[in-house]
Amino acid sequence: MKFYKQWNLLLIIVLTLPSFLQAQIPTKPNIILVLLDDVSPDQFSCYGVEGAVNTPNIDKLATDGVMFKTCYATAMCGPSRVEIMTGEYGASTGALHNSIWKGNSKNKLYSDHQAFGKLLKDAGYATAIAGKWHAGNQMPYESSVGFDEYCLWENLKEIAKLPGSPTFTGSMEDEKTPSRYWHPGIVKNDMLLDTEPSDYAPDIFADFIMDFMERKTQEGTPFLAYWPSVAPHGARDGYPSTPFKGAIGDLGPSLNSADAAERLKALNEYIDFLMGKIIQKVADLGIADNTIIIFTSDNGTAVTAKTRGVERGSHVVNIIAGPGIKQRGATDELTDFTDIAPTLVELAGGSLPSGKKFDGESLLPFLSGAKDTHRDWIYCYLPISQN
Repeated sequence: MKFYKQWNLLLIIVLTLPSFLQAQIPTKPNIILVLLDDVSPDQFSCYGVEGAVNTPNIDKLATDGVMFKTCYATAMCGPSRVEIMTGEYGASTGALHNSIWKGNSKNKLYSDHQAFGKLLKDAGYATAIAGKWHAGNQMPYESSVGFDEYCLWENLKEIAKLPGSPTFTGSMEDEKTPSRYWHPGIVKNDMLLDTEPSDYAPDIFADFIMDFMERKTQEGTPFLAYWPSVAPHGARDGYPSTPFKGAIGDLGPSLNSADAAERLKALNEYIDFLMGKIIQKVADLGIADNTIIIFTSDNGTAVTAKTRGVERGSHVVNIIAGPGIKQRGATDELTDFTDIAPTLVELAGGSLPSGKKFDGESLLPFLSGAKDTHRDWIYCYLPISQN
């Protein structure tokens, strides 16, 4: 289904840094891309919805930057994550639904289609990914996908493939799934982390991203840091052995609450806290004048929106922040997830290999002020599973 400008459908927020940095978008800027898991725009206080979460760091991005009122992904994580990675719709890649992959696309997706990780690596970027993959069977560290370093929440099958065939002894969400929160199952650069019951996965991923940023800044290498978050997905198994003392207050009981609404609120508050740390790290490293931040989500909130092939299922939040972005405030310009990869490639000064294509269009001409408009239409889809 196509959506047109006069339909007030989706919000993207584009953040800019202070006005004294507003000259032009730098050549080969560092790029931080954050992709949340299962959360709709109405969860964040900057959207003005009654009962929304208090998210001051994200609100600051919305206040300082451009806010797109219409941006869409798909209503399900698998095809959505493929769409953002390739810049192509499911009709092109075959990634249509978590349970529907056309032909053999799930196994050879990035052999047949581009991944932005590889495109930026080919353009001279150091690349890293932290969090949740779930975007096909080819893994981020394979050459066709292009990530130099990784820190991923993994399943038992992938853990068993590691050197030495280690056994995961942490918490489990169910009989097959290691915890994504407390005492998590995380593999970092071919090594299973020895986590403790008090270890919290979102902290581990944020620390990995910030360490990567610091090392590459010291080396003078432009970087792409991709953080497809495990949160605020509703799973909650895995508890700390001691009372959790949160850095932003007593969120321990809420983060572990059996009440889904209370848990979602606490998770989003914690995401805001971690985003504040990332933004502060950019400032501390002295790279604010050369770093673009994109903050988005893969689909609408679970239970109420996710998997619904309607407006609320595909409506996502997305923030792009950085120097030289001259469009400011709210805009009705349309964009969808196929626009992210071409935007990243243009920012990096990269190019598509012969025979490859994007379905989306780079946002850079609009963000930089070279154009006052972006697209006349966007596309959203979700087939019905036959399982």
